[in-house]
Amino acid sequence: ARPVNCAQQIAQAPISLAFMLIQRHITTPSVTRRLLLVWHSRTGLAKQMASAMADGASAAGRDMGEPLYVSSLCAADAGIDDVLNADGYLFCCPENLASTSGEMLEFFHRTYYHAFANGETSILQSRPFGLAIAAGSDGTNAARQVERICRGWQLKAVADTYINTNGLLVQTKEAILKPKLIGTEAEARCAELGGLVAATVLL
Repeated sequence: ARPVNCAQQIAQAPISLAFMLIQRHITTPSVTRRLLLVWHSRTGLAKQMASAMADGASAAGRDMGEPLYVSSLCAADAGIDDVLNADGYLFCCPENLASTSGEMLEFFHRTYYHAFANGETSILQSRPFGLAIAAGSDGTNAARQVERICRGWQLKAVADTYINTNGLLVQTKEAILKPKLIGTEAEARCAELGGLVAATVLL
């Protein structure tokens, strides 16, 4: 069943319950939640995946009738303030040479230790996250790397990491570096992942 917003709840509720819902809506102002999406892309595929994740997150916010701000930043532009000010996270990057892409790792290198209080306690503890990897034929090494970083931050995964393999049969330089387009299924999976993290943030 699709979630309903406050106005729909009030319209569908008995008079006594509707009054309580109206009172709660008036006395409890909505707080805008923030979802940070950090991405890096080399051939365009991960960028398209990140865009689908952002669309899915925004759609979930609209469906739930709750204010949600989705901040989509390439890894080079994201910093510790963006991380600390977010209520949840989406990460998307390619696997390059059996590893997380360098730009994405640099983002984590710049921010990781600044997210701890007294050097031990993660300020981000229990905040939800979702991860998507754009890969050629594997993607598991990059997924493990980012998942380990997220465990160190004590983030909570809301779903399994989605790995989108492009299925290249010929691993030539030209084929690997060629701009890529996202498929319909991958786009839907990324949107679903974005929506799951957004819904978790808004609950």
